[in-house]
Amino acid sequence: MRVFIAVDLPSEVREQFGQIQRELEPLSGKARWVAPASIHITLKFIGEVPDKRIEAIDTALTSLTWKAFTVTVSGVGFFPGNRSPRVFWAGIKAPTMQELAEQLDSRLESLGFEKENREFRPHITLARARDAKIDSLFVNAASRYAEHPFGSFIVDRIYLFKSILKPSGAVYQRIKEYVL
Repeated sequence: MRVFIAVDLPSEVREQFGQIQRELEPLSGKARWVAPASIHITLKFIGEVPDKRIEAIDTALTSLTWKAFTVTVSGVGFFPGNRSPRVFWAGIKAPTMQELAEQLDSRLESLGFEKENREFRPHITLARARDAKIDSLFVNAASRYAEHPFGSFIVDRIYLFKSILKPSGAVYQRIKEYVL
């Protein structure tokens, strides 16, 4: 089973991303959009895990103590940058999210899962390049949302998700909920 730990988004934020998708999709022939219902904030990608290891992950997450926090979503951009864009993302401001991701990483490392080798960069993935990079026409059109405020919300729970890969794109299903 392919799993990850994430924050789910409120419907108001998802709806705004859906509007942007409808507007920009005609310009993004080389981009594969994340369905609005599937958009989330990944805290820790775990990967393929035998079903029997889910219990250990659940135990590690159940004992987590963390305070609820506010996430502010604003602006869009591209990884690794506008010159060679491969991922279209929305920005996040959440002061304690970095530490939460590091805590999750440490807990899972103690269970034998690989520690992240890249620094956690909180963001919301909206689209990915199908090929080498996203069209410059799309990059230019998306720039009007560079500072756009998408709203704020309180994160008072995180989820363990299962990722089901399909030809049309990944489908995410909540397995467990952890109240902060």
